[in-house]
Amino acid sequence: MATVQVIGMGDKQMAALREHVIQALAECKRSEQVEEVSDYYRVLSSGIFQMPALVVDGQVLAEGTIPSVEEIKRLLNQLPRLVGKLYRMRRIAVGVDLSPASENALLFACKLAHLLQVHIEVVYVMDSIFDSSKAAPSSFLASYRQTMREELEAFIRRAAQQSGVECLSEGQWSMKEGAPSSTSPRMRAQIAFGFPEEVLAAISERVDLLVLGTTGRGGLVRKLFGSVSIEVSRKAKSPVLLIPPQAVYMGFRQILYASHFESAHRDVVAQVLAFARRLGGQVHFVHVSPPGKSEAEQLEVRLREIHAAEASPDHPFRFSRVVGDDIVEALNEYAFDHRIDLFVFATHQRSFWSELLHHSITREMLLHTSMPVLVLHTGDE
Repeated sequence: MATVQVIGMGDKQMAALREHVIQALAECKRSEQVEEVSDYYRVLSSGIFQMPALVVDGQVLAEGTIPSVEEIKRLLNQLPRLVGKLYRMRRIAVGVDLSPASENALLFACKLAHLLQVHIEVVYVMDSIFDSSKAAPSSFLASYRQTMREELEAFIRRAAQQSGVECLSEGQWSMKEGAPSSTSPRMRAQIAFGFPEEVLAAISERVDLLVLGTTGRGGLVRKLFGSVSIEVSRKAKSPVLLIPPQAVYMGFRQILYASHFESAHRDVVAQVLAFARRLGGQVHFVHVSPPGKSEAEQLEVRLREIHAAEASPDHPFRFSRVVGDDIVEALNEYAFDHRIDLFVFATHQRSFWSELLHHSITREMLLHTSMPVLVLHTGDE
């Protein structure tokens, strides 16, 4: 049985949403009980930016609006697909370490937030205090945290000025003040304690996209496609967008989906296509296979069936078979020839991604250093 929550300030709007939800559940012949959440700390930890909000099984189905009963029924019926994070895309988290590389990743996230009308949570993970076997005094931790918060808020203000995204500090976000009246995307800062791999993987459970720069200062991402970014992309419960330091946001007009049988799952492809449509992008399904192999023909049949069911006439996708023994070289060549802006990898096997990155490091690299990468794990969707 699903967990249904109505989150708000205990006002008339929250009550109205609750009544609509109860009626929609009854008409759908569903027996879930509706939980009202108005405690300040629970609202803050939920990550909700605008109230009231409807959350089902931890997934935000409506935020800052009061959907009609019919709209809620439609959302409930579409829940299996809506829980796909790439499909709904409501909230972005950006892991930063205050380096130029992470600032570039934040600017990418801001551009996407404007385009997709979603909010941003900027996360700075404090891990240096764990380097010593001795516990740090609480007074030192409080002072250090305050210093880092000031640096972090200055950091995101610079990004906000460059991108036009409203900057929301922790102090401004309170139940008393309420959510800002602006409907434009906003971002707020969070400082977390722990090891970056663990903290960011945990945060990925409650966001729809995690954005990371691929180089940085300190412990967040130690080198291009370094150990932390690989580990986070392997463990994350949301899609992970990796932004190389030289990348310049020009939109994602041409998207390469590295295709194989496991990635050609209808719901996952539908999510990628929906994401591409929102970005105004063209999806290229590219399958690399050795000479003489026949699986590409079977894969093309499957993709044609998905295309007929999911692709819109104004946003068709392309399927290409590239013959070659070296996946890295073949994908790079295709990307160069077709001016690809974004690589997408989706697999049920989490080891596939780290192995592919390992090959890209030891042999010429999979990706040009200016190419962003979106990592999906289809089993999570």
